[in-house]
Amino acid sequence: MDLDRNALAQLVLNPTGTPPTIFLEEFFTSPALTGTQINDTVNTNLVPGNSEIPAIDLAYDVTGSTVSNPAGRAIQATNFTYDPNNLTGTAAGQIGLGGVLRFMGNFQGIFATGDYALKYDATRVGNAAGGSGWYLLNNYGFPVPGWDLTDVTASSDPFSLSLSGTLKWSPEVTSAFFHSSDIGKSMGTFTFVSPVPLPAAAWLFGSGVIGLVGVARRRMAHRG
Repeated sequence: MDLDRNALAQLVLNPTGTPPTIFLEEFFTSPALTGTQINDTVNTNLVPGNSEIPAIDLAYDVTGSTVSNPAGRAIQATNFTYDPNNLTGTAAGQIGLGGVLRFMGNFQGIFATGDYALKYDATRVGNAAGGSGWYLLNNYGFPVPGWDLTDVTASSDPFSLSLSGTLKWSPEVTSAFFHSSDIGKSMGTFTFVSPVPLPAAAWLFGSGVIGLVGVARRRMAHRG
């Protein structure tokens, strides 16, 4: 994931504020989240202070099929299946991605989102953000679509899946935390490439359908 820090800074906070509206202040990778309770991601500083950190090259781990639930977290094992001959027509389930973003800006408190699940939902095609159907479901704090992906290019075969696209805050997040004029603004890019070599027990085979066992379900928190 590569976020555009200038685009984030120019968002119109709801209620309206002055730039920089929002900036990335912490990125908790999957190893940093091991055993982490929900309050830990609010109060812990991996980088001293509350300054802006680089918002590019943010790498998420594909989560496994066995998980534990620290206090306040709600992680669930899920799976993703598809027919490589008809990716969007057969995509089901989700791919869990370990990691939490913590933002600060011209508002009190923090804005955190993460523990994403990469999913496809045909009903999101052509939504207010111009969605492709692919999106990142936030599961930190409460489940809500976090980002829509647009201009997606994807390729798949029985052994791998890759896709990339432009990141836009979902209409749900924009309506709740930003301004209606921010819907559809590009915030960066996202790329997913399945692990190579494929980890044992990560892919399930059957009738030409391949599935990635992942974990997802965590939540989004907005602390004010």
